[in-house]
Amino acid sequence: MRKKNRKHSIIDSLPSDLHEAVDEMIKTNFTYHEIVEYIRRNGIEISVSSVQRYASNLNATLESLRLAQENFRAVMEETEKYKNLDVTDGILRLLSNQVFQAINHLSEEQVQEIDFETLMKNAVALTRAVAYKKKIDINSQSILENGADQFQSFIFEAMAEEEPELYRHVKKFVKEKQQ
Repeated sequence: MRKKNRKHSIIDSLPSDLHEAVDEMIKTNFTYHEIVEYIRRNGIEISVSSVQRYASNLNATLESLRLAQENFRAVMEETEKYKNLDVTDGILRLLSNQVFQAINHLSEEQVQEIDFETLMKNAVALTRAVAYKKKIDINSQSILENGADQFQSFIFEAMAEEEPELYRHVKKFVKEKQQ
């Protein structure tokens, strides 16, 4: 896969206040001619095609952000439905799905251009992320169980000493539930 060069435009090099104003003008559907006139009034020469290219890139970026927000919202909704699924699991599943979809939709020409070494490195990184997440989950569960066991021991010891009758009833109840 080929890396894309970072795009530089005249608008990118504008002073920040002017740059922000142009971004807002694009977002609120000013015409390219109106934007060019506004920039020229601020002493900078620019063509309509430069504004059009910048606007296209900005709109593509904004659309990409909107899609990312929708995907994240979908992940959050799914994690709320399933109590055993956390946000990290949802994100990893979404990323894995997108990788597989992207690979499945490649044309023969695109397959020939793929840098499989980079693809494999990214697949390994994703696998490591999943494994790391599972390791953290297991460690957290062990810590939680250990703390619960210690708390139970503390309660049972205190109960056996101070409330022996209650201790016998609770111990019998716990034993029945475990069976």
